[in-house]
Amino acid sequence: MWGGILATVFGIGFLIYTCMVFSGNTNDLAEGARAQALANIGVFDKFLLAGVLAVAVSTTYLFWGESILSGAQLMFAALLYFSPFILSATGVAHSDSEQVSAALGSLSRGGMIFGLIGLAVMVVDLSVRAKERSRQGWKLDQLRYGKGVKEEVDRHNVFLGKCWQLPFCRKFVRERCPIYHARRTCWKELTGCMCEEEVIRNAMENKAIPKDALMAATYIPRNMKLSVDQKRERCKSCVIYNEHQKHKYKALMPVTLLGFAAIYFLGHPILISVVGGIMKQLDILINRATFATQKPGVEMAQPTGFQELLLICLLIIGLAYSMKLLEYVVFKLKI
Repeated sequence: MWGGILATVFGIGFLIYTCMVFSGNTNDLAEGARAQALANIGVFDKFLLAGVLAVAVSTTYLFWGESILSGAQLMFAALLYFSPFILSATGVAHSDSEQVSAALGSLSRGGMIFGLIGLAVMVVDLSVRAKERSRQGWKLDQLRYGKGVKEEVDRHNVFLGKCWQLPFCRKFVRERCPIYHARRTCWKELTGCMCEEEVIRNAMENKAIPKDALMAATYIPRNMKLSVDQKRERCKSCVIYNEHQKHKYKALMPVTLLGFAAIYFLGHPILISVVGGIMKQLDILINRATFATQKPGVEMAQPTGFQELLLICLLIIGLAYSMKLLEYVVFKLKI
């Protein structure tokens, strides 16, 4: 990683230096300096390429699993990719000479390569996290099941089922639980067999519960010593409720994926025109910053393939952060 950082800094530094030299007064340069500069840019470009590849691979290996990994990689890639515009806007590179154009092109190309790797890392990380979250929940160490707690084999793990249709609801308690007979859920009543001692005590004492749903509802214990917020916090640490959240995540994840797919296919004409407009405005800003001129009546060609790639990249980034938001809402806020 450090070798890659050094190579990247070396390549970026000399490319920017070349831009500064050939953006100033070039009359004092020795004969053949322009050809030598182009040759040097070819060498610096290879240093930059090797550096960004080394940094991308090493940081992915060393920091895999960190939530900020792909975001940090894409931020650096964007900074490097848009460095020609930044350097032109700040006055560091204000010439349209062949040397300056080649140096700026090398910087932008390095950012593009780093960005493609960062995007691939984000996609893989997103798929791994989605699979892990749907199976295990927010984090394994946040779910303390306790020693000896096992899934009930007499009940199916009903998808988006009620509390008594999920694993870890014990048969002995369930048969004497007023919530089960009332056909309600413990997280809506804010009380249940995993948090309220009266439910367990009634089960241990074999207290009879009416089979009628309305009558059974009157037997649901109401702990008046705790506030509603305290009861909600109690639910968030319940293994049954966490299982319910896992089911909720499994249901919302494909909805989110289908939503972005629908946005892409149904809104494609509008989205591609927006991306084209953004690219056109960037071209105008860069031309102004670099004092480039465009012939009147000549419309700047827009690379359709690049527009499509940029649109897909933006949607993937939006999908990634939507999935992170979904994880946060379901497994952290536990709404």
